[in-house]
Amino acid sequence: MSLPPDRFREQVTFATLVPAARLASRFGISLREMKQLVELACYREARRRGWKMKEIRAALSISMSKVGLLSKDLKERFAGMDPESAVVPSILSVLWAGPLSEVRLVNALVDFDEANVRAGLARLLSEGSVREVPGRTVRYEIGGNQHRLVRAPWMARIDALHDLMGTVVGAVEARFFDDDDRAFARALKFRVRPEDIPRLRALYEEQMFKLVVELDAAASDADDAVPFEFAVLWTPAEGGTEDEEDG
Repeated sequence: MSLPPDRFREQVTFATLVPAARLASRFGISLREMKQLVELACYREARRRGWKMKEIRAALSISMSKVGLLSKDLKERFAGMDPESAVVPSILSVLWAGPLSEVRLVNALVDFDEANVRAGLARLLSEGSVREVPGRTVRYEIGGNQHRLVRAPWMARIDALHDLMGTVVGAVEARFFDDDDRAFARALKFRVRPEDIPRLRALYEEQMFKLVVELDAAASDADDAVPFEFAVLWTPAEGGTEDEEDG
């Protein structure tokens, strides 16, 4: 028995919202505030897609005044962040997909003011994290296979969380809706002795990360290279685990 398409989309979306509800329960966030956060997240995604205000109004079924309020609220909630520092990880994320001109980079980062994007790009150029690609139109690319930013610990963690969740939802879209078998996901449940936990980190550092760097280097001159996102995580299971399983 298969679900109708609308019910299937509903079930998948609901599954992705449950982790947010779990955090809300932990922190005592009210349902009213959760609704506001969901609204802001939907607005931010619409902006990321490059939609104009009228398109956002139609897609979200809200008034133009509500669109303006969401825009104002989003800016106020993140007003405490240094704009130039906030845009830097976004510039790097966009450039990982391939070189872009300054104009296309500005157009891709709709969440940020043009001046902040240009300032962030200048900062990355001065640090060597980004370099120019000579040509008729100057483009910019990542300066090396890896980049590390000196940033406030909380900001670095939030950036990493955005990257992680973006990778997760990308895998969900690919596997559930795009029929793209290049995406892969497994959730394993198993027991580990305390003294063996460091072996998990060693697996990532000595094998997984090394392989990713090699693959990225090999693809640097390939015209058919495909941008990929790869996430690794592990955590003690809530309530303990039993048999190993994947899904």
